[in-house]
Amino acid sequence: MSKHSGVSQILKALHESSDIIADAFERGSIEVTEDKAKSIMKLSQLRILTPDIHNTYQLRHSMRKFLNTVLNTSRLMEAGTDLGRTFSRLDELVTRHNNAFMEGREDDKNLYEEEIRESINDIAGDIEDELLRISRLVEGKFATVTTLPEKVKENEWYLKRTETILALLETFSFSDIEDRLRGHRDLELAFNLLLKSKMGYFLVTLKSISEKLREFLYAFRNIEARAKLLRSFANHLNKNPAWQPKEWDEQPSLPDWITIAAPLNMMANPNINSSENEEVLSEIASNLPEFKEFVYSGKKREAGKLIAIEETPVQKKELSGLQIAVETFIASAAQSESGLSAREWWAVNRNMNDMSSEEYWVRRILSERQNRKPGTGWQADLVSAPVSELDGNVIVRDIIVSKGLLNV
Repeated sequence: MSKHSGVSQILKALHESSDIIADAFERGSIEVTEDKAKSIMKLSQLRILTPDIHNTYQLRHSMRKFLNTVLNTSRLMEAGTDLGRTFSRLDELVTRHNNAFMEGREDDKNLYEEEIRESINDIAGDIEDELLRISRLVEGKFATVTTLPEKVKENEWYLKRTETILALLETFSFSDIEDRLRGHRDLELAFNLLLKSKMGYFLVTLKSISEKLREFLYAFRNIEARAKLLRSFANHLNKNPAWQPKEWDEQPSLPDWITIAAPLNMMANPNINSSENEEVLSEIASNLPEFKEFVYSGKKREAGKLIAIEETPVQKKELSGLQIAVETFIASAAQSESGLSAREWWAVNRNMNDMSSEEYWVRRILSERQNRKPGTGWQADLVSAPVSELDGNVIVRDIIVSKGLLNV
């Protein structure tokens, strides 16, 4: 693909839409119709046309400025690229328009009205172009310049430019131009749609760019000292192309660069299982001094004597009557094939369990069933009935304990 293909496509698009561009230039704006909508949208994407009011489009400031220069046309109070002059020009145009309106000079009023709308569009377009240009430079970190001093200068220049535009917009936000345009519907609509509605976005974007530029400037200044050292070393190499660094371990004293960082503490252990180290380890072992038998010169400790220790009596826990009753009942039930009823056994042996109630006795056997380890040689089956009022609950009427495996 030719490197001029992009330019050719733009010129082709301009040629195909030359009638629309000519009408927009001569009339000041062009209305969107069904047969021109597609071409107008394409020109808007190419940043040739920009939206205006009442479903119309007008030429972008850069395109109109180009045609004015080529055709040698003149405009009232022609503004340069300085945004301060552009704002001042808009203020002066609004004053002249209001004077012509008050004096009844209709032709002059219409002429100033067209110039005000174009000036508003110029300001919005200039700000958008400036934001786009500075944003691309910031994202690329001023890639167009290669040296650090030039990057610092570029950064400082665009930081000052951004803060100047930011101050102008903040001052313009408090101006009385909107009040002076009130009553002139088309001018008021153009001001609100093309400039006032975008002012918040302009301010936020400019503040964000300003913060990034300050961060870049801080980073550039931090690395400037190191960059000077690198440039000095590069100049040294350019003047002495045959220069080579000396072996640092052959110097009588350590060079300065070694003392910049603390040395690493490292420990190495030889791999005695590796055949590669066998020769080295053998040489080290052969050079070791002769081993002398170790002779202890201190006093020998006397042998200890056993000391009689009285045995501490072991206290056995006494079982309560209830515990004895539980163990007796389970031992008897574990020998029974048919099983023993907890309630029937309690009724016969109530004198063994500290006069506990029948309900408490059944609860105690139930807790033994739940707490004892599985597989203890006995099993317990519940004699229960469901409760209709409480879903999922049962009434335990008795527990039958018999020979088997618990909780298996």
